[in-house]
Amino acid sequence: MREDLNYPQIDKQKLDIVKELIDRIAEPSNGDCSYALNELNRITGKSYTALEFVEYWGWTDLDILAERVLTPEPPYINDLTRDEMKEIVSIVKKCLMLGEDNKADYYMELLHKSLPLVNVFAYMKLDDDETTIVDNMINASANSIITL
Repeated sequence: MREDLNYPQIDKQKLDIVKELIDRIAEPSNGDCSYALNELNRITGKSYTALEFVEYWGWTDLDILAERVLTPEPPYINDLTRDEMKEIVSIVKKCLMLGEDNKADYYMELLHKSLPLVNVFAYMKLDDDETTIVDNMINASANSIITL
């Protein structure tokens, strides 16, 4: 697989800092969290709001959330090949079965950005093989009408 399709490595040195910042932002008793939020946005290069972290423990754990926050946005790839799509679908299916949600989400977002499909997840049927999934995605992309 070409380099720009590889899952990015997480900077482990930033992980503990990001976890501490998320905890400060998520805890309402800490008062004003604007410094922690600004610092988190600076470190990640993204633009988060405090609401995105409220009671995160109800839907994920801190390690998973910190990794998701530190994962760069996937690129737009305008020339994905059929083989690359099959490899990405294979990775997504494997990640979904292993509970590696961050990695699966990353690759589904890469496909979403790179193909004219609204809901990439709808094509990820674990019972279908990679070829069938890719064929369905290609057919849907070819018949897609995007309205601006």
